[in-house]
Amino acid sequence: MSGSYHDEPIPKRGSGPRDQAGGYRQRSSGHSSWTFISEEELFGRRSGAERRIPEGDMPKKFRKLLEMTRTYETDEEKRTEAFLEQAAFMAQYEDEYRMRGVPVRHIFVAYQELQADELRGYFAWRTRIRAGETAWGGRDYLRLYAAELINLVGVSSPGEAFDSLLRLQALAGASDRLMADTSMKNVLRDFIIAHGLEQDLALAYCIEDPEEERAKLGLAFADTADDYTLYAAIRKLVGEQIDGSRFLPGIREDACHVIARSVRRLSARERAQKGRGILERLLGPKRRKPCTMFAWLPFRTSQPDGYLYEVDPVLAYEYSQGTWYCHSYSSYRDPDELRNLSGIVRECERLLRKAFHYKNALPSRRKDPQTEALIGSVIEEWLKEKAMRARPEVKIDLTKLSGIRAAADITRERLLEGTEEETDFTAAINSAWPESASAVSTARPEPDAAMNSARSESAADLAAAVDPATGPASTLPLQDGADEADDSSVFSPEETQFLRLLLDEKPWKEFISSRRLMLSVFVDGINEKAYDLLGDTILEIEDGAPVLISDYCEDVKEMVR
Repeated sequence: MSGSYHDEPIPKRGSGPRDQAGGYRQRSSGHSSWTFISEEELFGRRSGAERRIPEGDMPKKFRKLLEMTRTYETDEEKRTEAFLEQAAFMAQYEDEYRMRGVPVRHIFVAYQELQADELRGYFAWRTRIRAGETAWGGRDYLRLYAAELINLVGVSSPGEAFDSLLRLQALAGASDRLMADTSMKNVLRDFIIAHGLEQDLALAYCIEDPEEERAKLGLAFADTADDYTLYAAIRKLVGEQIDGSRFLPGIREDACHVIARSVRRLSARERAQKGRGILERLLGPKRRKPCTMFAWLPFRTSQPDGYLYEVDPVLAYEYSQGTWYCHSYSSYRDPDELRNLSGIVRECERLLRKAFHYKNALPSRRKDPQTEALIGSVIEEWLKEKAMRARPEVKIDLTKLSGIRAAADITRERLLEGTEEETDFTAAINSAWPESASAVSTARPEPDAAMNSARSESAADLAAAVDPATGPASTLPLQDGADEADDSSVFSPEETQFLRLLLDEKPWKEFISSRRLMLSVFVDGINEKAYDLLGDTILEIEDGAPVLISDYCEDVKEMVR
């Protein structure tokens, strides 16, 4: 039966038969009163004639169901028990009834909420859906059918019920994306957990934010996870620090291994000293909190007390003493710990720039020689490992040693005899070691004509560039690897002059306008160059005026004086 409650708070109604008007009206003797009004009475969607079905036209089983729904249950547990009893009774019922009018929206999901023609229309709709047809029946029919499926009504196994729920979600998605993306998505998640389906399904349907989940896994199992997993977790937390760098994206592989290993070792050191490392502090404690399964749908679990379903190592669900609980880590991250992690990443970048001889070094901020030494050792170990990986793998086939010896013996004999019979010589080698036939050649290769030409041209150029009297000409090109001349400042003359004006607090507007510069673009260019030097921006625009960040005034003075 449809309707709406009015007057808060609303006490529970007692069970009882329906009145002929289709709704309940009752007033308590206490201070609060309430009224239950049918939606038909509120909105006038359907006439009384449309709701009535002649009793003689009703199938016998359907009339029996109406008798079962005459007692209207309001208690949640009794409502669920009544629904399950009625659903089992009508599990295989089929109908071809065509309902007149439009079904109204109902508050709860149960057979007792529907009028006779709506209820019979539902079973006719369900018959068509089970037959594979596509028929839209509105949210109430979808939710009622979902309530049957989650309780395994009319299906032979949880797998069959899950497939039917997937089809139901697709049907809802054709006209009601909210129903498909929110309600049905949650139903699928709860069904997998409550019925213990395969973990592959849980990984696909029970994780709301995969990136956040991977970050939790990386933090929780940093000691055993590979560098890529831990690095992904670090990027999730301080991605702007890494992706905003002008240096780290260019050495992604090196940054991944160095940052992940450095953070892992620093956290292990803190754990040994203080009991908890930075990774444990970022992850936080695992929490157990109550959760609701199949919200707004009647459901009775078949799982025993103490049932535990693990979605992954950091997310699990438990059924205990009639209540479902979710075991998970919070998504909240302590801002102080995030700043600490960001500082470690910056120190890794500073030392990596130094190790790779990057033109713009970062100034040291942490002033922690132990951390610097630890990260330095990580970088040194990684570069050695990287060099070992780059070496070509040498494989020796010992089964061919006898063939090599035989070919060497024949070569020695022919050299002693001084013969020049190339054909007989090659045939003898091939007979001793057939596999070497394609690799043996007695003819001396001719020099590459292109290579000789290039060498002659290079020699001629070098001779022309050198004057025997004066020595090497000034136009002689630098060899590969020669050092380029360093500029006195990373900033252009215009940028340097502009920064000096700001440092001396002198007018700057005439400078910008006389050179027809766009202030925001000009400031961005300065900040980009400063980031390479300091790892941060040095200028901000406040109320249309450029302002030097006070923390970097001394650094700017050294760069432009």
